[in-house]
Amino acid sequence: MAAADASADAPTPEPAAAQGQGADAEAAADGEKKGLGQYFRWRPLPWWVVFFLGIYVFAKLLVIIDSPCAVLGTQSPVGMSDVKKAFRTLSMCTHPDRLRGCLKRQPTAQEERRGEIIFKRASDAKDEIQKVLKGHRGEKVACYQGEMETAILQVMMELGKIVSMLGITDVASFVWEGAVQFVTFKNGFMNTLFSFLWLAFLFRQLKQFVMYFWRLGVVNFVVSTVTTVIIGPLPTVLHFFALPFLRIIAFAGDAFGLRDRPADAETPAPAGDTAEPGQESNQVPESIMANSSASLPVAKDSVAGPRAALRQRKKKETPEDKERRNKELLTGGGEAGPAAGAVDLTFGAGPMPENLWRVVNWGHRKPVEARKKAAEAVQFDFLLIMTKPIIPLFMLIASGQVWNGLISSLLIGHGLRRWVPQMSCEAHHLLCAFFGVIHTLLGVSSRQVEDYANSQDNKVLHLAWSISFKDILSIMHMCMLGSTVTAAASLGNEPSYAASFGAGIALRIAIAQDSIRGFGIISTVGRSMEVWLRSLGIVLDAAEDVVAYSGGGIGDCGGGPLRMLFGEGQARWAAVALKAWLMLLPALAAMQWLQRTLHAGRNMGKRFKLLRFVQRAVLSALGIGQLILFGRMELNASNGALDNFWIAMLIGCVVESLLSTFDIRRGPVRQILFLILFLMI
Repeated sequence: MAAADASADAPTPEPAAAQGQGADAEAAADGEKKGLGQYFRWRPLPWWVVFFLGIYVFAKLLVIIDSPCAVLGTQSPVGMSDVKKAFRTLSMCTHPDRLRGCLKRQPTAQEERRGEIIFKRASDAKDEIQKVLKGHRGEKVACYQGEMETAILQVMMELGKIVSMLGITDVASFVWEGAVQFVTFKNGFMNTLFSFLWLAFLFRQLKQFVMYFWRLGVVNFVVSTVTTVIIGPLPTVLHFFALPFLRIIAFAGDAFGLRDRPADAETPAPAGDTAEPGQESNQVPESIMANSSASLPVAKDSVAGPRAALRQRKKKETPEDKERRNKELLTGGGEAGPAAGAVDLTFGAGPMPENLWRVVNWGHRKPVEARKKAAEAVQFDFLLIMTKPIIPLFMLIASGQVWNGLISSLLIGHGLRRWVPQMSCEAHHLLCAFFGVIHTLLGVSSRQVEDYANSQDNKVLHLAWSISFKDILSIMHMCMLGSTVTAAASLGNEPSYAASFGAGIALRIAIAQDSIRGFGIISTVGRSMEVWLRSLGIVLDAAEDVVAYSGGGIGDCGGGPLRMLFGEGQARWAAVALKAWLMLLPALAAMQWLQRTLHAGRNMGKRFKLLRFVQRAVLSALGIGQLILFGRMELNASNGALDNFWIAMLIGCVVESLLSTFDIRRGPVRQILFLILFLMI
């Protein structure tokens, strides 16, 4: 588990032959090479610990934001008088009868509807808190008493009881019955075959995971665990808050030519010329040349003649070669570099550095090729998880039925590998934005779609979205995707995938704005879409409730989680600081796409195609639109579920930035977490 080290002295890279060993071999020899003293270095937590901590923090954050105290903005502990005062204050800018006096004008129909939704949300929160207070005979109660932690503890205790009640006879009986079902094909031939394939895959992944820690050794594992728990949290928190600023500084240095570039520009400058800002310099830094064999003497051809001037045609890559190359990129197994005496310009900057600043400035000689190969490597993982929630709905619309989830996933996986063309990294970011737009419109699980398709009654399928655990996993999927691309492309400061997904959510929120919904064409398209979906037996429920936001004099006079945490006086400054910090990485992504758009426009017809220019222009426009909408958003108020999910996704940009400082491809942990995400999303 390689982690980014904040120390200035990075270890000397090992020879290429040693770098080519697998992740398990590295883990096995880790203790022998480093010694026990190396475990006491200043280093953050392992990336998979950060991953699970991110899931916990996002779950806790969304629970607190959606709590009744956060809706009313009452501080803990809360009493009956506090609830009445907060509700009375919030009703001044939400109740339909008081909106005219608050806005000093006649509100529009959309504004009245938005105020009505926020008022109803506040009324429900008041009733819920008053119900709890009546149970405590009017005494003040805490707004949050660790309900989520208590629920997790109860689940763990129940699992422990179940496991403790199992005896050897029960386990043997379970294994025997399962074996009999497999042998006799009790569940059908196809279901038994697919189940066997899934179990074989799970067994292989678990075996790799167990063997990884087995080769690490007992002593090294114990010492590493103890030192990580003691030392790891502080540098992890520091990196989390400092990385957005470091990435902004690194981008500014590249864009304005304030420092020597680490060869991470789009195209090399002509020989003898000085590279323009945003383009690649001919001079390759020593840190990159140290990992390359380009400086080694190359044997000269002793036979001069016409053959010496001929350029050999590059051998066409077969599907097997592509599959092997993608696997090496995803596992980090192909980073040994070119052979001695060879010059491979597509070879990156070697293994990921340990110094945090060097990780941010990590570069590649041919970044466009590096991004292309990284996109090819992660495309299957990306599309398999992103399309899983909507495939059952598309099956229902197209054929009127839904196949078994196991069979459909295998067929879809085969189709994604063989039939879907390879896309660029720009196309992947656009897909992230697209799925961000439709994420809440398709708020239904695959199980609900299957039950609806299998039911005999002619019912209506209701698509009602609300924040759930799957949305938290979607955020972590974006974070893991971005960090995987960073490690596979050897580029340390790339646009955030979570920012692209957030731009799609911002577009969905922008469509629901009062100024946008007032246009006749938007209303006409919306009504036509509702009629078409209803003809298919599909209805969008509570679509207005999830996008109801506070701002513009409606719903911003009270309430909100920041008022609950900091009080009325400090909440305003906390909202300004939080908004400025959360805008750093989305602003960086927008500037990066804008810079690449301008560069592609200057090189139109030379090395860049029109499609890439259009893709980058759309991404930069979406990023700028996200910044404008987020700048107008009122954080010091109670917002809808979609707005809260958007804020969580922007926090996910920072989590992705932190995970991108780890080489998460090493070891079998990434494959296991990918499987967990696929099964649970």
